[in-house]
Amino acid sequence: MGLASVIRKGVAILDKQTTDLQEPVEYHAWEGIGDYGEAEYAAAVMIPAIVEEKQMLRRMADGSEIAQKASITIPRPIRPNGAANRREPVDPRDKFILPNGFTGPILYVNGVIDPSTNAPYSYEIVLG
Repeated sequence: MGLASVIRKGVAILDKQTTDLQEPVEYHAWEGIGDYGEAEYAAAVMIPAIVEEKQMLRRMADGSEIAQKASITIPRPIRPNGAANRREPVDPRDKFILPNGFTGPILYVNGVIDPSTNAPYSYEIVLG
């Protein structure tokens, strides 16, 4: 059993053990820019996730500081959207809406990459 198998099994255990902590988060995948310059999104998908609302300053790669307002942990892979010109499976232009209605720009997406899928085993998505 390789390390990738151990991580996959660990993430599956995390998902199962945190079911009671997970809330449905509304996910809208960015698909492009419409005829009038507005963002277009795919139909909403509800994704169970661990939501942590906390405000703190987050230092970005360019040295600037941005206020982080929430963190979403999704302990499972997310399917790619398939639209052209987007980063898969989570694009920084996507939109997440928390159960309380809060949404904010995606500051960053974090996750350890599964070499068999080239996508994270699980995700941490930070909203500003």
